[in-house]
Amino acid sequence: MSPAAQDRIRVSLNRILDSRTFANAERMRRLLTFLIEQSLSAPDQSLKEIVIGTELYSTASDFDPRLTSVVRVDATRLRTKLREYYTAEGAADDLIIDLPKGTYTPRFRQAAAQPERPAIGRLTRQETSPVEPSIAVLPFSNLSSSPDDFFSDGLTDEIIHALSSVPGIRVVARTSCFALKHRNADVREIGRTLNVHLVLEGSVRKSEHSLRVTVQLVSTGNGYQIWSRRYDRNIHDVFAVQDEIAREIVRTLRASAIDDRSEEPGGQPASYDAYAWYLRGRYHLNRQTKPSLDRAIECFDQAIGLSPEYAPALSGAAVAWLYLGKFSMARPLEVMPKARDLAGRALRLSSRDAEALSVAACVTAMFDWDWRGAEHMFQQALRIKTDAGFSTHLCTMFTLLPMARFDESLKMLEEARRVDPLSLFVAASRGAVLLMARRPQEAEPEYRRSLELDPDFWRALVGLGRCYEARGMYDDAIACYERARVVSDGVPSSIGALGRAYAITGRRRQAERLLAQLDLAAQCRYVSPYGKVLIYLGLGDDKVFDWLERSCDDRAAWLMYLASDPRFDPLRKDQRFRAILNRLHLPLLDHSTVAASR
Repeated sequence: MSPAAQDRIRVSLNRILDSRTFANAERMRRLLTFLIEQSLSAPDQSLKEIVIGTELYSTASDFDPRLTSVVRVDATRLRTKLREYYTAEGAADDLIIDLPKGTYTPRFRQAAAQPERPAIGRLTRQETSPVEPSIAVLPFSNLSSSPDDFFSDGLTDEIIHALSSVPGIRVVARTSCFALKHRNADVREIGRTLNVHLVLEGSVRKSEHSLRVTVQLVSTGNGYQIWSRRYDRNIHDVFAVQDEIAREIVRTLRASAIDDRSEEPGGQPASYDAYAWYLRGRYHLNRQTKPSLDRAIECFDQAIGLSPEYAPALSGAAVAWLYLGKFSMARPLEVMPKARDLAGRALRLSSRDAEALSVAACVTAMFDWDWRGAEHMFQQALRIKTDAGFSTHLCTMFTLLPMARFDESLKMLEEARRVDPLSLFVAASRGAVLLMARRPQEAEPEYRRSLELDPDFWRALVGLGRCYEARGMYDDAIACYERARVVSDGVPSSIGALGRAYAITGRRRQAERLLAQLDLAAQCRYVSPYGKVLIYLGLGDDKVFDWLERSCDDRAAWLMYLASDPRFDPLRKDQRFRAILNRLHLPLLDHSTVAASR
């Protein structure tokens, strides 16, 4: 390597070391400097972990990489830091310094020397899908002094939402994009994983009154940057920045014009403070635990108090109340009317709010048992396209599956998977449909797929246990249910599944102990009747009908699947069970009818 080339690399190194990204990362600065200087002084020698450890992390010559992973950990952190730098401050650098996975030898490449790179603002013919352009918006890096990611995550969400409203573009859903957060994956690998042509990545630096957003659009085909932009604005101009980014992408893809959300009366909040509370609400909503949903509602309420006609805050609060009822974290009879009211207020302000329409449809199904009316509302939401993955998934679980329309359910969930390929919820829902359709061998891989994404996803553990039950592997099923009970913090459905398994395997006393546990828990919080229904079902006790009626009175969500759930087959000829199905307006199916629908 020529002296001039070495000087150029050192200039780039100094620029990185002087950046804000590396300002408070002294160990990363030392490691990067050492790696580059070693590479320049001995370009033909590959750097070994033991050499780095001895020079930088040990005062003696006794460094042993078998006993400590400090070098590997810091190398991973350095790769992440470099990615953050080139996404933000270094977006315009002409020389790129990489640290490829599997090596400690830096790689230097010329950013500008890209003969395949298209002109700014337009894709080449090869990079534009002949069928459908596709893009994933990765979570923006938070470079602000505050460690709270709610603002950078919220900005990412809003850009995903804006692009999702554009016809002719497939936008990967939030769940799959955020599954890649903090992973230092190559964009070409991301392209293969999410099946997209483009990736948008960026960073956000926010101070009291100023905002800097840096973004770059990258081709997953060759890893080249198509364009990059930096927006330095007043914090109150965040809405304009979101729109500019979305419009630039649309122009690049030569797609239809993006919707002008400012024309919707409830499209923008009255103040930045209202918007900040809304973003905090979204941040907590996406975590989907009881404490986080309660906190999300508090944040949305703050946003609504400051901006009463801000439709996204109203629909966000509606989703939070819906989830509390749907997942039996609160009594559905009490919380579902709140979800309906908030969704209605949002729709009066913005009739094209697909999220609010979907919430209203869910309440119509789960609370009113009006399956046809709910399906009509879902069809309206799906025509809008925004949040299509959200609406598609809910339409399947709240209207198609309750009516035992299995083939249509699987087709809809396949569409949901197309825009949300890493969603463990979609995989688990496919498993649920296949279980209801008496196809447990096909359901099992779906639940395993969910558990690969999250080994502690309790719904998938319960589903996998049911697959084991169908094969007569009761000990394995019980192990799944016991694990689900632990990781879900005692969700009644996991306790009920375990109690039923105990009962049908002759362990009656253990099943009865679980009934007592549910009674004890009900003294301090709402406990869904579902757990007791399942246990009494396994015990063959007629009390199952009393608890089914109580579940109807509570408007429990799981009742939607009573018509086809195989566990209730022993009750299907009982007139009391048929009366409950009639009350729910669900079809009367027997085992042979369900099997024949495959």
